[in-house]
Order: sequence, then structure tokens, then C-alpha cells
Amino acid sequence: MIEKMTHDDLLRLTSVQDGPCISIYVPAMPSKTLQMEYEALVRRAVHLLSYDQRKERHQELLDALYNFNPAEFLESEKEGLAIFVNKHWTGYYVAGHELPSKVVVAESFHLKPLIEDLQGHNTYHALVLTPSEAVLFNCDGSRGSEIHTFLYHHGQHSNSMHWKYQDETETFQIPHLKSHSRGRGTQDSHLKKKSSGKLFLKWIESKISKETGYKTLPLFVFTSDMIFHAYKEVSAHGEPILCKIDPTKGIPRIEAITHQANLHIQKNQSQQRNVSTLEIDEMARQKRVIDDLVKISRAALGGKVKTLFIRDNSEIWGQLHRGSAEITFHEKQQDAKDDDILDDIACEVIRQGGEVIVLNDKDMPTSSPAAAILNLQ
Repeated sequence: MIEKMTHDDLLRLTSVQDGPCISIYVPAMPSKTLQMEYEALVRRAVHLLSYDQRKERHQELLDALYNFNPAEFLESEKEGLAIFVNKHWTGYYVAGHELPSKVVVAESFHLKPLIEDLQGHNTYHALVLTPSEAVLFNCDGSRGSEIHTFLYHHGQHSNSMHWKYQDETETFQIPHLKSHSRGRGTQDSHLKKKSSGKLFLKWIESKISKETGYKTLPLFVFTSDMIFHAYKEVSAHGEPILCKIDPTKGIPRIEAITHQANLHIQKNQSQQRNVSTLEIDEMARQKRVIDDLVKISRAALGGKVKTLFIRDNSEIWGQLHRGSAEITFHEKQQDAKDDDILDDIACEVIRQGGEVIVLNDKDMPTSSPAAAILNLQ
């Protein structure tokens, strides 16, 4: 059975080199044509598998594909689907953005259409904080789902906190706190609320910090300046990002949350891509920029690439020999070992902690289909 894959699963795929690895990408389309498109892609996979000599593995791989119905796993026509199958992996990934119609059979998985997903650009957490309510959303592009919800109730004799996560629930009672501030006495309600409010934030953090990907994915916090700074004091996340809202108006609609977060992501990506010509020239003078594919592959395999630029819609077919870092080039995908060399190099860069940026022709720093900025030694 083909299981749903997480962001962490995708990252693990960058290390897989155990073919034949089948990668199928199904673009968003009406459900009545989706099955037809998928069946055509599977037939292409069968054809490419026919070039592989390890015949004993093929039927098991194909059975997994034959028994898979993509329409069962897509919630809207705006989503694309990626399916990955080899002798150890059988998984699918739902992308909240456009995907090509493509099938690749190679010694490793083809992941270039999911470059932004691999780097977490489309996946993030959104935490909405109000004085009496909090919700943590898991978001992918323009989609978001509640994973943790919290309520904070002010009672006459005690305050209560309520938490819900899937089928788990918990309630926590807090007796009213007395003020020990000199000269204020026990009637200082402002200090009591401030103290219990901080307990509420700490309780929230104790629950959501255990969420998968909480510390590695971007975290957008929708709240006021005052609540954000109080939360930041207790947060285990390295760089929570403030998105200002009026918390007295309650929890915004998920569409408003993802829209605001995506604007921030797009602005940040735009700034990263705008490497000026002067900066590139200076890096080239320092021999930190290279655009020869063989040199880039050697640097990528050695973990020496800081940033890799690859040309959008460009493919260079062949085989990257990871032991020697040499490349065998072919005019097109011709057997069950060929992959897009740009895909293999990009996966190595991401696996080694570097960054990959896909650019249009006019934005590429050189005329080559790939260019790399090397780490400072």
C-alpha cells in the first residue's frame, strides 16, 4: 500500500540510490481525466522499467502502482500528486502547487519538481494567539489544517486551560495567583492576569514544541506585538515570525492566514534570488562561483556548495557517478538508470545543507543551466 509522505520523508528520499526508483508526477486536473493521465504515466514507467535487468523486482513495484487511485487522495483540482516507488519506498506526496506530468525511472528518485517543498518553502506552521484562544495550523501552500487548539477560560475562583489534539484532550485548572509585588496586595488583577497569561503561553509551547517539524519549519505567529514578545520568551523555535493581527477579533479565516504567510515567503524568496551582477562578479573573482557541471557535481558531493542556481524548465539527461563525481551525458532519458543531472546535483546540495534556487533564463547569473556559489573555506 502506498502511504502518505511527510516533509521529512521527502528529505530522506534525497539519500536513496537504490534503483529502479520510479517517480511519477500527476498535475492538477479534473477528476474524470485524472485517472486516464495516471494510467498513461504508469505505462511510461512500464516502458522505462523494461530497460532494467533486475526483472524480479518489477512486478511488485508495478502492483503498487496498479492498485493506486490518485483521485482518492486529492481534495481539490489545485493540488498535484507525486508518487515514489522502489523496493523499500512506496509513498505519495500531495503538493499544493503546480506539478508537471512526468515519470522518471532511475537509480535515485527524481525530486526537482518538489525543490521548494524539500526546502520547506511551501510548508510551515501558523500559530494564532489571542488572550483566550490559540490554534496551531499545519500549512502547505494555500492549504492549512488545525492540529492543536487551546482555550483559556477566566473563572471567578480559578482559570482553566483546555487543549485538543486529534483525539487527545486535556484540561488544566489554575487557582487565582496572588500578587507578591510590594505595595499592591492581592487585588492587583492586572498582575494576576499577566502571570496566568504567561502560564497559558508556556502550556501552549509545551504541547506544540513536540509537533513534528516544529523547530525546523518556519513558524508564523499571528498576534499582537505584546503577546508575540511574551511568547518569544518561552518559545523553543529559533526564529518565530510575527504577523500582526488584532487578537480581540478572534481567530482569522485560514485563507487570510495562508495569504499573509505566503506573501512573507514570496518576499523572502525574492530577496534571496536577487543576487546582483556586481556580487556575482566579485564572487567569480574570488573563485566562489562556478558554472561547469562536473565541477559543480564535485563540489556538491563534497558539501561545498552554499547556493545552487538551476535554470527553470532545463533538463540534462545522463548519469551522475557519485563515487567519482563524473557525469555521463545523454541527449534524452534512454534507460532505467538515467536521471536529470540537475535533479541529482540539486538533491546532493539540499542533502548537504545547501540551498537550491530555480530561476528564469534572464535571472540566471551565467549562461550555463546551473551555477553554484561555494562556501567560504
